[in-house]
Amino acid sequence: MTLIVGIRCEDGIVLGADGAATLGALGGKTVQQPCRKLAKISDCIIIGTSGPVGLGQIFSGTLQDLWTNNRLSGKSPHEAMAILREAFWQHAEKEFKAAQVTVPMLGQVSLESALSFTLLAMPLRKQPCLFQFNQQCSPELASGDLPFISIGSGQQLADPFLAFLRRVFWPTRMPKVTEGVLATVWSLDQAIRTNPGGVGNPIQVMTLEKDGADWKVKELGETDFSEHRQAISTAESALAEFRTSFKPAPGDTEPPKPATT
Repeated sequence: MTLIVGIRCEDGIVLGADGAATLGALGGKTVQQPCRKLAKISDCIIIGTSGPVGLGQIFSGTLQDLWTNNRLSGKSPHEAMAILREAFWQHAEKEFKAAQVTVPMLGQVSLESALSFTLLAMPLRKQPCLFQFNQQCSPELASGDLPFISIGSGQQLADPFLAFLRRVFWPTRMPKVTEGVLATVWSLDQAIRTNPGGVGNPIQVMTLEKDGADWKVKELGETDFSEHRQAISTAESALAEFRTSFKPAPGDTEPPKPATT
């Protein structure tokens, strides 16, 4: 099980992922192991894939080749989306075709090796871009209107929480990178605490930020998280204090006490 979160910020991109990989075969789960789900490419690209590890490795290698061979140099976001979609789909399509052969014998579990979602942060024309690619490699570019993206089995936990954070903290603008890191750490921690045995620690967070004239990837560590986790604790404590200080409006009555027998 996986949760990968991407946030488009005013001054860069933040990507974060949980660190638990579930091993198994033919639909059965055997063991959960720590795993790094985000990869850095050429010091300026971050990629993370939810789904089969092998397919994610192929996507990472394909992206590395495209970047090294300057296939994406000077491209606009929509041009890069089309190139990446075609490059990724040639591998995903093979998995879907292979699954069609084995579905009659193994059932829908055969599709597990083909279903994947990918988040990708990279600079194009000197601007940071955050893309997601769904199970059929159809792309989408994160924007100021939709700056938050999550993928993986933990998405159902993360999406409502990210929407809540955006409504409270950034209703009319995108967050700064430091704020995006806070939202990412908070969302991952929230999902891990409410979904034990699925997504899990250790979390991994990377940023794509301007370093002089270039965009560079930086990976954060536990010491970098401490300030954000302290801020999270302070915010949650403030909510708890609000609850205790909340008083019913005039005219409101206390709810009836349950009957006793």
